Amino acid sequence: MSPIETYDGASVVFTFGGFSVGVWVCFVLAVALFVGFLVRVVQHENRAYAAMAAHEPVEAGPPVEAEPATWPREWR
Repeated sequence: MSPIETYDGASVVFTFGGFSVGVWVCFVLAVALFVGFLVRVVQHENRAYAAMAAHEPVEAGPPVEAEPATWPREWR
């Protein structure tokens, strides 16, 4: 059972309500993280495209579809 018997005189307190500093900090942080994510995606795609154009593996590990094989030159 709740110790509150009546809500007369109750007030509302919002954390980060309206256009407070907390809302703006969260908004700016979210935008910065999204822009940073997009920048990293573009960097990775540019690096991967250059590696594929140079017939080099894009990332370490076994080759996958659309990547050249990394056999030693004497096997070619």
